[in-house]
Formats: sequence, C-alpha cells, structure tokens
Amino acid sequence: MLIFEVRIPTYNRPDLLRRAIESLQAQTYPHWTATVYDDASSGEEVVRSISDGRIRYQRNSPRLGACANIDQCFSSAPTLSGHYGYVLEDDNFLLPGFLSLMVRHLSEKPWQLIQANQRIWSKERGLHPESETTRGLWFRPGEMSPLHLQASLLFMEGLSNGGMIWKLAGACNFQVGPSVQHFGIQEACRTLLVKAPFLFVEEPLAVFNFMPRSETARGGENDRSLGRGLQSIRRFILESSPEVIESLPQKQNLQDQVVSLLAHSGYPHLVRGRKRLSQPILKAYLKGIALRLTQPDPCRSFLAGLKASSSGTAYVPAKPIES
Repeated sequence: MLIFEVRIPTYNRPDLLRRAIESLQAQTYPHWTATVYDDASSGEEVVRSISDGRIRYQRNSPRLGACANIDQCFSSAPTLSGHYGYVLEDDNFLLPGFLSLMVRHLSEKPWQLIQANQRIWSKERGLHPESETTRGLWFRPGEMSPLHLQASLLFMEGLSNGGMIWKLAGACNFQVGPSVQHFGIQEACRTLLVKAPFLFVEEPLAVFNFMPRSETARGGENDRSLGRGLQSIRRFILESSPEVIESLPQKQNLQDQVVSLLAHSGYPHLVRGRKRLSQPILKAYLKGIALRLTQPDPCRSFLAGLKASSSGTAYVPAKPIES
C-alpha cells in the first residue's frame, strides 16, 4: 500500500488553507498523511478545527519566508513514513481522483518522479475549462527526458510544484537550498535537478490557483532580478547541454520566441539556420547585455554548485559572445 506524504506550506491564508486540506480529505484514495508547515501565521486554528488525525501541524519560529518554507517541504527524507512526497501549497487544491490517478500510474511503473498536469482556478472564473492547463501546451504525455524538460525552461518555469509526486528516500533531491532567494525562479532551479526520465500525466486533477501577483509571494520581487535569473538558467542550459537546441519545439509560432531568447541569452550565433539576424534580434541581444551588466545573478551560487557536482561530465559547451 502506497502512502503519500503531503506537505502543505502556508502563511496567513486560512480560508485557502482550509480549501486545500478539505480537497485532500476528499480524495478517493485515503492513504495519505500531511504536515502543515505554517510560516509563523494563523494556520494552527484551521488545523485544530478540522481535527483529522492524519494531519500534523508544524510552526516555523522564527518565520522562514516563502522560499525557505516551500523548499523545506521538498526534503527527500520521509517524516511520516510516506513513500511518495507531494507539496500542496495552501492556495492550490486537488480534484477527488488525483491520488488515485497517481497510484494507478505508480502501480504500472515505480517512477522516481511524476509531473501531473494542472487545471486553472481563478476568482473571476472559478474552475477554468479542462482544456486550459498549466503544462498541456508544453509537455508531452508519457515518459519525458531531462533534456526535453530543460528545453521547456527556455520558455517557462519547467516543473510545477503543485503537480509533482516524487519518491521519498530515493535518488531525487528537489531542495534548491538557501542560495535561491527569489521565489519566481525556485521551480526553474528545481527543474535542473532532474537527472532521469520521468512521467508526465496529462489528465489534470490538480488545480493551480491563478492569483494577482500582489497576493502572491512574488508581490515584492524585482522583475529585472527575475529576468536576470531566468537568463542565467538559460545560459547554463545552453552551455552544459548544447544539444537542447535540437529538441526545441519546431512549431512555427515559437520560432521568433526561440530566436529572441537565444539572442537575449548571448547566443545570437545559434540563430543561424532558424532566422536571419534582424533589428529585433539585435535589440534582444543588447537588452540581454544590459541586464547582465546591471543586475546581479540571483542563481549564481546555485548554478555554480550544479557545475561543480557535474564537473566529471563530458560535454562541449557552446561559447557565448561575452558582454
């Protein structure tokens, strides 16, 4: 019997926390335990009022902040005798068959990691149509390679916290550590830790809550710092896995975006064969230089650690044009 160990990070959103927990209680698969990681806020009252013996409460003292509170939830060590971990952020929730769906796939093959698709919920529209998902346009159903996952980072954040199921006490460690202090790049950094094929489940039974930025942990974050971090991650991918270029989607409507991203990251020479250099591409290239000159890299320590850990790997890096 598989036991899911659910970690629920929360901070001062009691109504949303209650919805998240109730969606967990409504699962058709009942073999789960949960810990609410309350970042020094008001979550204890919600947990007490629900009074479910499967749910443990843990209060951070002092407050850790959103990045550290969420990151601790990705510890690979089981704390409640669970076999697989899952992070249910307090603003997200689950549809009743989510855990049953995960069990079905894990019974077919004991994956180290499953990334499930997510539907979208917003205050204005409620639950969006099933055709509107967070990963359906970018991921292909079935087994995915780390290389294809890295390719997705050139366009978006890669893995999504709210859809990840990973094996505890296994080979996967998805904690990015204290050097990543920007909430907006945590998932992208976590994506770089995937080293083996994983399963993407297209059926969306997890729900991502789309909220105004001002109501999220990214509300006070600097957009230029986020852009600098994502640029740094793209450069890391292009240097360590230059073959990722060949795995990029060939959809015509993405070609302009691919070219602009390559130029912005400092690799306009990789544009050859895709599109002729033009004024917009040159503009993206110059903007990329300006960003590198004016913004410190928020991923520097994390990426340096990844390079050091993989220093024995043979690859021929693509040389960027230095700014």
